[in-house]
Amino acid sequence: MKFTFKFDRDAAELDLILETRFFVIVFLFLALYIFGSETGNLWAYMLAAVALAAVVLGVLLPLAQVLETKVFFNLPSEAVARERLNLRVKVTRKEWWGYLAKFLPIKWLLVQIKLVRLGEKENMLRPIMVEHLTSEAWVVAQTPRLRRGVYTLEAIEIFSCYPFGLAWWNKRSKLTDKFAAELAAGLEVQDKDKLYSGSTTRAIDGSRSSLPQMTVYPRINSIDGNFLFRLRATGDSALFFSSSRPIAALTSASVRSLREFRSGDSPRFIHWPSSAKTGKLMIREFESEGLPGFDVLLDLTSDWKNEDQFELAVSITLSLLQLGYKLGGAPELFVIPSLDEDHEKLPEILTDLPPIARGIGWSSQILARVEALSLQDSEYRAKVPQVGFSDTMALLTVRPSENIDQEQEEDAPKDRASEERANRQVDLWVLSRAYLEADSTLLSAKRQAAAPIPLHAMGSGDRRSEGTAPAAAGEKPARYGRILASLSEFEELSHL
Repeated sequence: MKFTFKFDRDAAELDLILETRFFVIVFLFLALYIFGSETGNLWAYMLAAVALAAVVLGVLLPLAQVLETKVFFNLPSEAVARERLNLRVKVTRKEWWGYLAKFLPIKWLLVQIKLVRLGEKENMLRPIMVEHLTSEAWVVAQTPRLRRGVYTLEAIEIFSCYPFGLAWWNKRSKLTDKFAAELAAGLEVQDKDKLYSGSTTRAIDGSRSSLPQMTVYPRINSIDGNFLFRLRATGDSALFFSSSRPIAALTSASVRSLREFRSGDSPRFIHWPSSAKTGKLMIREFESEGLPGFDVLLDLTSDWKNEDQFELAVSITLSLLQLGYKLGGAPELFVIPSLDEDHEKLPEILTDLPPIARGIGWSSQILARVEALSLQDSEYRAKVPQVGFSDTMALLTVRPSENIDQEQEEDAPKDRASEERANRQVDLWVLSRAYLEADSTLLSAKRQAAAPIPLHAMGSGDRRSEGTAPAAAGEKPARYGRILASLSEFEELSHL
């Protein structure tokens, strides 16, 4: 049986939890005291005194320990999904006893750090045991494999029931700006290189707060970019126009015009029929062609089968953006529902973005927060971002694979590994920007068939053009893009 009493002290809460053995000792004290008073037995009085001393010390000593202890802790500002972090915690003792502190050690403290992922209630960290504390001690709290998202430090709790285990005292310090500043101050001397410096959250009024926050970004993998050669770009790609470094444009097989031969031209490009007709050496001049630029779209409202499939899609999206910036471009990230949607309709995870300029950092912050959305209202249509119209900028998106096991017979045996792999599979699409809506499956087959496929979307690749919704009688199959690749494992990204 447990009873909890709460007290307020310096913005911290003190909880007293009495164990069942506490009431057993109290009962023994009363029984021995009554027995001694009735019989005049001094031994009963002495045993009653021992029981009373145990009760008093069992309550006061743990209280003194939690009041005398302070904890200093700070979060790293960034991490990557599926990492395990070793978070260092500094536990110190106030100078109440001076030189007597070495003879009155603090033992068997439990330190509980409440680190919660945004939108969830489960604590990520287990309690840490501090077996012996004289002046200060450093302990390590290891996280499980982190999931992508934003984590906030909500509270720090200190537990003690030393030495008899009759009563637990718990000092709970909730995170405020003042307390967060105290946490950071305790690490300034040991953290000269800012190894443990934490980020800050944003208050409701838009001002910056000192409450610790950690952003866990999606995993990324280096992409070779082989798929870029399967996108056809007409003319100089905008990817190169936005480059800050000189990039040599490639020559295509398309002849733009003929001109007179000049010194330094390759004889291989001489057009002999025209040269014979004009009496001058005429050389072929080709269209300048470079790798196509692209933007990336992520539809949160697609029919994602499981969390692993969605996490793979997010990792592919961020890896594609990293590739675009690596090549010198400036690809944009579009999200469905659009970020300029009404705040009451937007998921809460997308309404607390840090005030930073658009770029790879801004895109990474969004992809660290996004979650797969399930629309409960069948009449609601998510707002689609304005992706614009461009003949030379491809629009890439990652969607759940929709043609899994189509070629296999229904009664074909399936092992569990292949089934799990199939449930993780996603397709990399190049889409037409025209007639883009929240979900391509909501487009009628007639409108999809009428949607123009840009030149870059008609390159080599998977020629499947069927939409996910069956076409009505007399209508052509839906054609809203092409599948460039299908992936089911994170490691396959390097070969994309």
